[in-house]
Amino acid sequence: MANLDQSGPTTLDALVHCAQNATSAAGILACGLGYYQRLGIDLVSYHGDSPGAPAILYKFDGTGTVGAQWHSQFLDVEKLRESPVEALARQQVMPIYWSDVARTARLTAAEDHYMKGLMRRYPNDGVSLRVHGPGGDSAVVGLGFAAKQARLSPGGLYKLLSAAQIAHLRYCALAESQSPRDFGLSPREVEVLEWIATGKSNGVIAEILGISPHTVDTIVRRIFSKLDVNDRTTAAIRGLGAGLLRRPKEGAP
Repeated sequence: MANLDQSGPTTLDALVHCAQNATSAAGILACGLGYYQRLGIDLVSYHGDSPGAPAILYKFDGTGTVGAQWHSQFLDVEKLRESPVEALARQQVMPIYWSDVARTARLTAAEDHYMKGLMRRYPNDGVSLRVHGPGGDSAVVGLGFAAKQARLSPGGLYKLLSAAQIAHLRYCALAESQSPRDFGLSPREVEVLEWIATGKSNGVIAEILGISPHTVDTIVRRIFSKLDVNDRTTAAIRGLGAGLLRRPKEGAP
């Protein structure tokens, strides 16, 4: 992803100003990631509640030779259905700690296996929370801590929730106020981009659409060229920001 701008917002007021002046989904994302990184958070995930909505994870790397960067990747939506953290976050007002879920929640065998894997990957713990938007446009946000730390105060947790809500509502407002940008994508290319945004591989997309993998490869290359991107995650982000993917695929297999 892009180099992190070290002049990112340091307070909620600054985050509001940054988000309000952002003119794209990528701009809002940069505001939120910059704010969280300064709070000692090096992992941010976003999973929309709508069927077929993408689940994306952003991981901060401050050790790279080209400077500090946030790297992005798709999450497996099917795997997330085993996540008790997401299920509980949707029922809570305040953020919940991952370790609390692993330690105290009554879990199924599959949920227990999921939580053990999560805590192995992120031993410094983290929290998950739900953000809300108009028309049921909600999402679950995960925030992973870069280092072990004491439990946050209720006010500290509320700041994390407020920051995510600010960015989410600004994105909803921006999406509502803008018409889809014309990148010259054909209906078929938009359709393939929609499936890319759900995390489907080219081979799976080929099966869904009943076309050859070679044809899907060609379409994906055209999408990358028209959107001026080099990877699938950035293509999905740009498609979301352009209003091309405001209606996610229903019933994604």
